[in-house]
Amino acid sequence: MTPQDSRGVRSVADRKASAVDLVLHEIRRSILNGELPPGQPFTVPALTERLGVSHVPVREALRQLEAQGLVILSPSRSAIVAPLDADDLRAIYRLRLNIEPELAARAAPLRSDRAIDRLDQLVQTAFATAPAEDFWSAHRKFHDALIEPAANEWDVRLLRPLWDASERYTRLVFDFVNQPDAFVDHREHVHDELVVAARSRDGKRVGAKLREHLESNLTTMLDRMSSIEASHGPTWAARSETA
Repeated sequence: MTPQDSRGVRSVADRKASAVDLVLHEIRRSILNGELPPGQPFTVPALTERLGVSHVPVREALRQLEAQGLVILSPSRSAIVAPLDADDLRAIYRLRLNIEPELAARAAPLRSDRAIDRLDQLVQTAFATAPAEDFWSAHRKFHDALIEPAANEWDVRLLRPLWDASERYTRLVFDFVNQPDAFVDHREHVHDELVVAARSRDGKRVGAKLREHLESNLTTMLDRMSSIEASHGPTWAARSETA
């Protein structure tokens, strides 16, 4: 990491949360802001010094970021930022929009009161844990539950890699650590509306609400990526030859 690049990554030593969570969010923030652009190499020692923590949470955070597709680790103690691509994101959401709203619509009249209560509980659990990593697990379970019981084994097999692929983008754009409370409240309200639609057991209403949710997320992420590219140049979303 060059001196210029390292200025963008801020110390997390005095902030309240687990060290791993703080390191995760700070590296994501640096990627999103273009301070760590795609293909940019950096090392564990450089990050450790800049973040003000030991190497243990840095290495654990990088392992998690690699699993999320955000960084590429090398056998040595170096890594590079994985590329993000707007066309890739559009393709992911095109497939999700073709599958999920229909399944959610078909599931709506089949869902029991207990299953609807579980949807509500998953929303409460997710946003009670934000900005910790536990949010993403509950959030994934919520979207999984929205298509139950209509989804069969093949539907789930198709959707899981799409959820994995889209999550690397949503984790960046909807990173709650540096967002105001109003942003978190709005995201919770959006998910509450999906629960309200589910309680109606109206398939058309549920499908339309989920489609609206996914399309809104896609638009928000593309707008954010476009603004970052305008600020930091087209290399932010370029595909790296090492990816």
